[in-house]
Amino acid sequence: MGRTPPIVAIVGKSGSGETTLVEKLVAHLSQQGIKVGTIKHSCHPHPMDMPGKDSWRHKKAGARKTVFAGPSSLQLVMDVDRQAEPLDIVSSFMADMELVIVEGFKHARVDKIEILRSGITETPTLSPEDGLIAIATDLKLEAQKVPVLNLNSAEEITTFLLKHLSIRT
Repeated sequence: MGRTPPIVAIVGKSGSGETTLVEKLVAHLSQQGIKVGTIKHSCHPHPMDMPGKDSWRHKKAGARKTVFAGPSSLQLVMDVDRQAEPLDIVSSFMADMELVIVEGFKHARVDKIEILRSGITETPTLSPEDGLIAIATDLKLEAQKVPVLNLNSAEEITTFLLKHLSIRT
């Protein structure tokens, strides 16, 4: 199999802005010509796989994989024996990307940027030993073991990622 693209997880407490940051990073990176894939971690079943839906009925009948094929996209739902890790997903489905941004998967063995937001989470829960490469925050923090980036500057975070992951535009 080919090269696995770099993976970085954006992690933080619910409501801290992970989805918004991922959205902004993807836009900035895409504008620079970087092929970006994303993975969203969820503890809940996929809405396509809800009781009564056609895909749910297919799976209930015994299908191990179900693909919903629309005019401009595909969605795959498949049974797994364990929680899939980002590296498994990327190597199986996203090897053609130049960067994969993961939302969540706090405990996965990938590089991470932790979001700290005023009034939500104000102290880091991760360390470099956990894969933490930076903190994105709207707080004024004392010196940290990793770079502290402006949560409200997707451009600053994008520049950091490209340099840290050695991705050329």
